Amino acid sequence: MCGRFANALSLERMRQAFHLAGPAPDWLPSWNIAPRQPVAVVRRHPVSHNLRLDLLLWGLVPNWAHDMGRQPINARAETVATSGMFRAAFRSRRCLVPATAYYEWQSGPPPRQPWAFARRDGKPLALAAIWESWEYEGDVLRSFAIVTTQASAATRSIHDRMPVIIADQDRDAWFDASPAIAEQLLVPAPVDMLQAWRVGTRINKVGHDGPDLLAPVEGGIFPEEK
Repeated sequence: MCGRFANALSLERMRQAFHLAGPAPDWLPSWNIAPRQPVAVVRRHPVSHNLRLDLLLWGLVPNWAHDMGRQPINARAETVATSGMFRAAFRSRRCLVPATAYYEWQSGPPPRQPWAFARRDGKPLALAAIWESWEYEGDVLRSFAIVTTQASAATRSIHDRMPVIIADQDRDAWFDASPAIAEQLLVPAPVDMLQAWRVGTRINKVGHDGPDLLAPVEGGIFPEEK
């Protein structure tokens, strides 16, 4: 699963990296983004067709829901196109979540070791996601879930799942292509795309924030110890 990530990008950096247009919401970088929080999400505007940045709640509420329910934060790549919870959003409401890193806790008995994952080339991650619009008593809530897939061979020893990362050249297809084509993008990241490193357990508490959460702790970098 993907249950925590960092987005330390400024608005200007996100504008450049994701070719955004139009107004953007207030945004402060965060190194500990958790479920049920408002998150910067890139969507295709239905009228202008430009990419724009909006704040959406992490935890998807489908438009047919009677209440907010369980709000899943992840959608499995294997079933996102067929699940009654996700298929409508996957068909027509795909989006990207900018991130500088995401966190996973190593599988095994507690205490589990947290790890950070980021692109080796330093570019932002573009996490595949789907969004929904839910109306209740005149208010509209827009929410999203991150799509996850099986972990790559390079990261499987840490955790068996990972977020789907959309390559730079595939972003237009993710937004605009048919569901059948978009489904082909739901694959693990190339083995040479990511690096991972152990981080401290301060990340375990949602209230902690700051760049120090990404600081490596003893154990070095995986898969290449340095």
